[in-house]
Amino acid sequence: MGNGKLKPAVVDAGPIIHLKEIGCLSYLQLFPTLHIPDAVWSETVGHGRVLKEELTRLDNIQHHTLNNLDVERFIKDNGCEDLDAGERECLYLCREIRVPLILTDDLAVRDAAKQLNIAPIGSLGVVVKAYHAGKISLVEAERRLNDLYDVSSLFVTKAIVELAIEQLRMQVKA
Repeated sequence: MGNGKLKPAVVDAGPIIHLKEIGCLSYLQLFPTLHIPDAVWSETVGHGRVLKEELTRLDNIQHHTLNNLDVERFIKDNGCEDLDAGERECLYLCREIRVPLILTDDLAVRDAAKQLNIAPIGSLGVVVKAYHAGKISLVEAERRLNDLYDVSSLFVTKAIVELAIEQLRMQVKA
């Protein structure tokens, strides 16, 4: 099922928090490099949602300090003023270091990313990628997708989770 690795990504706070809540932070190691801007580090580690040791245990983390003036200029030029600091920094960092993949669970960020030709993947998508990479079984993927609804603080509807599971099952049959 492939080598289990994807392209490098910039990661927003949501997937870090939600995957940690269901015991799947290690799934982020599917990506050869995860770029984390300061504001996201602050939202996760700085607020005690994820321990610094938990993130640094992942061997693919690159922490970035950005120039706030550059970020704000980029955001103003691209009409993303309604996003929070972490989300802004993520979009800026994607463009600055030419990483066309962002991990985010926020719908507004997903929309903004698409406008900037940056592909968004959410926590559900990371679980699906772990399955496709052969890191987890179908049963485990289904359980983890349900955990995102039942256990994590991710706002996702049961219908979306069921649709993701149904699509996984259909791919197995194909």
